[in-house]
Amino acid sequence: MTGIETTIVTALTNNFIGQMIKSGWEGINKNELLNKDVGQLFKEGKYLFLREYTQRYWDRHGMIKVLKMSKPMDLESIYVNVKCLGNLVRDYYDENLENKYRESKQRRFNFRDDGKKDGLLLANQEQYLMVLGDPGIGKSTFLRKVGLEALKGKQGSYQHPLTPVLLELKNFKENEINIQALIEEEFKICGFPNVEKNISNKLEKGELLILLDGLDEVPTANVNNVIEKIKDFVDRHYKNRFILSCRTAARTHLRRFTDIEIVEFDDQQIQSFIEHWFSSELDRKNETAKNCWELLQKEEYKSAKELAHTPLLLTFLCLVYDENQSFPTNRSRLYQDALRILLEKWSAEKRLPNRGLVYENLSIEQEEILLSEIAYQNFVADKLFLEKREVVKQIKDHLKQNLNAPQHLDGEKVLKTIEIEQGILVERARDIYSFSHLTLQEYLTAQYIYDNDLIEETVKNYVTETRWQEVFLLVAGLMRGKADKLLLAMEKEAHNYLKTPLGQKLVPILQWADEMTKDSVDSSIKPVGRRAIANWLVIAANANANVISIADCLDTISSIAHSNFYETFSMKNDGHDHHNHTIISIRFISNAQKIAKAYAHEFAYGITITITNSIAVANIDEFVQLVNLLAQYRIVSKVNFSQLSADLEAFKQIIPDDKASKKQHEEFADQFLKMWNTAFNLTPELLNLSTDEIREIDEHYFYINRRILECQKVAVNISPTVWQEIEERMLRVP
Repeated sequence: MTGIETTIVTALTNNFIGQMIKSGWEGINKNELLNKDVGQLFKEGKYLFLREYTQRYWDRHGMIKVLKMSKPMDLESIYVNVKCLGNLVRDYYDENLENKYRESKQRRFNFRDDGKKDGLLLANQEQYLMVLGDPGIGKSTFLRKVGLEALKGKQGSYQHPLTPVLLELKNFKENEINIQALIEEEFKICGFPNVEKNISNKLEKGELLILLDGLDEVPTANVNNVIEKIKDFVDRHYKNRFILSCRTAARTHLRRFTDIEIVEFDDQQIQSFIEHWFSSELDRKNETAKNCWELLQKEEYKSAKELAHTPLLLTFLCLVYDENQSFPTNRSRLYQDALRILLEKWSAEKRLPNRGLVYENLSIEQEEILLSEIAYQNFVADKLFLEKREVVKQIKDHLKQNLNAPQHLDGEKVLKTIEIEQGILVERARDIYSFSHLTLQEYLTAQYIYDNDLIEETVKNYVTETRWQEVFLLVAGLMRGKADKLLLAMEKEAHNYLKTPLGQKLVPILQWADEMTKDSVDSSIKPVGRRAIANWLVIAANANANVISIADCLDTISSIAHSNFYETFSMKNDGHDHHNHTIISIRFISNAQKIAKAYAHEFAYGITITITNSIAVANIDEFVQLVNLLAQYRIVSKVNFSQLSADLEAFKQIIPDDKASKKQHEEFADQFLKMWNTAFNLTPELLNLSTDEIREIDEHYFYINRRILECQKVAVNISPTVWQEIEERMLRVP
């Protein structure tokens, strides 16, 4: 045992001894325990069963080892108090459920946070407690935690001086079930004297905390029998306290029991769990927990964080991070592993039978194909919440169309089995279902697209829809036989947009950007990156658009530019490295964004006499910084940067003061913009886009090009020749 385990077991034993003395357990000499050193009595071989029971409880229920843990961890070291709801959401049908979800602007389906209470508080309040929850939410862990707290006595969070005993209901396989005999067996194994009589006395006095774990794991053929036996046992021994756990989908109403439901972890619980997980001296020194948590906050890992709200999948994410000190760029593999945990690994670890099948002759592989079809059909229809009758029909239709799938199955029973055993489909309101995580629906949708060769069709129909963004990234990660087809299909849609009326207005801008950057051969930025920055300059300079209102477009183009800074500058013999590349790109984009604000109407045409001279000087200084960056990194050619810098300095000397009229300020702004536009050869043809037009161009042309770059980064396999050709054509008129 480790030091912490020895300390915990010793503390538990001391409290347990107090409980035994108080209850008058037969075979224990109360005076001897009170008047003699307990440690000496153990050495003499007396009352070893007291320590043995505590040790056995700790060994069986105080340590956890799940998934790919290399060694067990003590529950106390990583446990985070669960939170529960008393009123179950599924009892209340709400036809506006999907609208409420969309209005919440969250990826999580379980976004209800009101009315949550601490689980241990409820365990103290209720004598008979039914703990419900989805698979992997922490029901079994919670029961074990309550038992450990009870063994601690006054030092624990459980306020009732009871002896805990935990029974796993999956072992209730026989028709004849004697719960008292099973409790006695737990004590007999530890060598307790006079077990039958002592247990009867304790049950009669109400001195046991009986933890019944996993009602949903009872073999189907025996479940009704077990429920009746539990009801009878509780009625007969009503003075004791009982906690029963069950998956919400398999919920059974028991008259005496108060139902509560464990809810998903919130951000605070996730962070606390990660801090507990990475608490070793080395992890604290390297700030592993902090780094893991901060990574989950990033935009590119928002879908991974969605999984983290389920304790089981958060454990999986911690194991992944522990192994790599990061999360994989290819998220498809991450979500594939998470799905497999729910489909089969979790139940296999709990040693439930027939894990190769989800229901009768329906295999896990066939189920995954079925789920991917359901996910795809509803994602295409923009349905995240599904009516039960529709899902059942989809199951039946799928089975009919699959020659090797069992044809006799009841679609409703298949749905119920998936819900109970795996929790992949969850009943959110009466007869209203959704996937447990939006991430899983997106992954299964991507899997269906890949399996059924629907890439070109999907790109054509949905590439500009933001809700499909994650799906396309997942498709790219799934395409092990090269993602060229996906990227070329996306490129085709970008080029097709240039044939539209509004796309035709973008053509001269692309041509200008290409002409202004093509001679900068010694630049440290790739050609497509230079073209992106040049496009950014034109969009920001459009006099008809308030650039604060087109910030999204500027951000999109900035991201394209940022993606195309060379990863190393050593090839240019200037001594820069990847770290400098990052600093330079962030520095450039940051400055460029400030220039965009300087183009806003309040500077160009909305200047009033209330704007001070110092503010105007500061704005021109921003232009000076931009000019210096454009010249330093040789982004655009055919611009006389020396003359432009001199003109900017001259303009700083003639900025109207506070006493000048509004007309004088506007005339100054006109002169300034004329000088700037002339220096860059920005003709009226390039500056005639409205704000609405820029937004539409961003939502189509620039958006598609950004998605191409993101998919390229996460793809497993891409032809170097194909990517080089795509990059050469990007942001150019074909």
